[in-house]
Amino acid sequence: MKFSFVNKKDAKSEEIKEKLINKVKCSIDEQNPDVVVTIGGDGTVLDAVCKYVDQLETILFVTIHTGNLGFYTEFLPKDIDLIGDLLKNGNTVYHTYPLLELKINHNKYYGLNEVTLFHNRHLLETDVYINDEFLMQTRSNGVCISTPTGSTAYNKSLGGAVMDHEVEAFQLTLIAPFETINTRMISPIVLSKGNKITIKPLTENVEVSYDRNYLQRIDLKEIEITLSNKKVKFVKNRGHSLTSKLKDKFIG
Repeated sequence: MKFSFVNKKDAKSEEIKEKLINKVKCSIDEQNPDVVVTIGGDGTVLDAVCKYVDQLETILFVTIHTGNLGFYTEFLPKDIDLIGDLLKNGNTVYHTYPLLELKINHNKYYGLNEVTLFHNRHLLETDVYINDEFLMQTRSNGVCISTPTGSTAYNKSLGGAVMDHEVEAFQLTLIAPFETINTRMISPIVLSKGNKITIKPLTENVEVSYDRNYLQRIDLKEIEITLSNKKVKFVKNRGHSLTSKLKDKFIG
């Protein structure tokens, strides 16, 4: 198998990389890998998915946690021998997680965590449609649309629902909505795959972020967001569950 590594550049992550290379005896191919190993935190995983977004059908991701938060990272540095055995024996089970697809001015972009729209200087006003049917007008600091795996990130801090990562759905959550008698809004909204959210900004110079990427002050007439058919495959650590991750990260 051909491997590529996306890792933090600290000494610990570099050491783990060298240990795994020696354990698996792998060849390195950054252009067309079969396996992408990330070493770091969730941000490192997002960078790796972005880098290989056009090759996701043929790539298996192995995620090792050395960062600050690890919802996508399945393994710890102490699991090097386990990872090596799983890869050498082909005895892998994996999660598949969907991406968001966003269409802006005839261009497509993808996000594994979330897409956000906002304005740095004042409230963002938008018209929101679901499946081309008008739902509401919003006045808020912004709009966040998240995947099930992204529901535990920015979405959670906004009061959005934490979703089972195996559910094929996505959700819209408003950022600090400014609700009055003349502007009624509903948030969060969870939609199943196959639905489409269209957001038409009534404000100029909108900022758009998708994961760790930014489109700044763009001329945006509308943005369409759906749950993509693109999916990321992560090698699963059978010792971890969503419940255990929620307890470890948020409850203690």
